[in-house]
Amino acid sequence: MSYPSHPYSYSIAIALFLLAVLPTPFRAGAQQLPQFALTPWTLVEMNPAATGAQDELIFNGAARRQWNNLPGSPSGYHISAHMPLPAIQSGVGVSLLQDQIGLQTQLEATVTYAYHMPLGRRWTLHGGLAAGLFQSGLDGSGIRTPDGQYPDGGGLDHQDGFLPNGAVNATAPLLHAGIMIDDEVWQFGTAMRYAQGGNLKYSGADEQAAMSIQPHLLAHASWSWETGNAVFRPTAMFLSDFRHWQLTTQLNLIWRERFILGGGYRGLNEDTRDALLVTAGLYISERFLFLYAYEAGLSELRQVHNGSFEVMIQYRLPSTVSKGKLPGIIYNPRFL
Repeated sequence: MSYPSHPYSYSIAIALFLLAVLPTPFRAGAQQLPQFALTPWTLVEMNPAATGAQDELIFNGAARRQWNNLPGSPSGYHISAHMPLPAIQSGVGVSLLQDQIGLQTQLEATVTYAYHMPLGRRWTLHGGLAAGLFQSGLDGSGIRTPDGQYPDGGGLDHQDGFLPNGAVNATAPLLHAGIMIDDEVWQFGTAMRYAQGGNLKYSGADEQAAMSIQPHLLAHASWSWETGNAVFRPTAMFLSDFRHWQLTTQLNLIWRERFILGGGYRGLNEDTRDALLVTAGLYISERFLFLYAYEAGLSELRQVHNGSFEVMIQYRLPSTVSKGKLPGIIYNPRFL
C-alpha cells in the first residue's frame, strides 16, 4: 500500500513509537489477554498498528471456546472493522472483545488509529493506538464458601466480607499501543496491551475486592513465500505479562488463493507446553473468508477437556474513502 509523503511523517511516527515501547509499570494480576489461535488473520485485534494497513475495509468476527467440556473454561468473541485513510496516511477502526472465564466477564470496546509512513520504496512503518473502555463483571452469587449460608429460598451469605454476594462490576479507561514494519514479504511488530495498568474496584464490593489490570507485551513476526499455486506463511507470536512467557508458532498454506491449511505449536519450554494447532479455511468468494482452528491440549489440563476450537469470518470490501472526489460521469454518444 503506498502513501503520499507528509511534512510531519517522522514526528508522528516517532511519537507513536515511543508510546509503544516506553517502559510501563505493572501490578500483579491474572492473565487477562484472551487467547485466540487465528490472530495471524486478525492482527488488528492484538496490534493497533495494523489498523487500515491494507487497501480494504475489513470486517472480522470470531468466536472461541477454550478447553471444551471443562466447566467455567474461557470462551469469548471479538468483532472489529477497520479501513485505510490514504489521504492522511492513516487508518481507523473499532473493536469489541468479550471474554468469559468462570464467574468473571471482561468486555473491551475500543477505537483504533494508526499512522503509516513509507520508508523508502520497500518498507512501511506503522504506529497505532487503541483507546476505549475496559469492563469487568463478577457474579458473586455463584461463589460457595465452607461457612457460607445458601438457603433454597435465596438470601445467600458467604459469611466473608471480602466476597460479593451478588453481581458486581467495574469500568476503567483502556489503552493499547503498537508499532509494525513490513514490506511485501516480511512483517515485524510489537505492542503493549493494557498499557494504562491500574486497578479495577468493583462497585458494591469490599474495597479490597479489586482486579489488577496487567499490561502485556506482544511481539510478532511473519514471512510470506510464494511458489507456483502455493503461498506459505510462517508466523511467530510471543506474549508476556512480565511474569509468564509464551510463544505460538504456525505455518499456513494458501493453495490457489482459495484453500487454507495450517498447523502450529504453542509452548516455549516444557513448563509452558500448551497445545498443537490445526487450521483450515476457505475463501468462499473474493470477499468472504471462513476459518476454523482446533487445538489439541498438551498440558496437564488435557485430561479434563477435549480441546479448544475457534471460528472466524472475514469480509473485505475495496475502500474508496479519502481517495479524492470521483470525476463526473461523461456521457459519450457512442455508448448511449
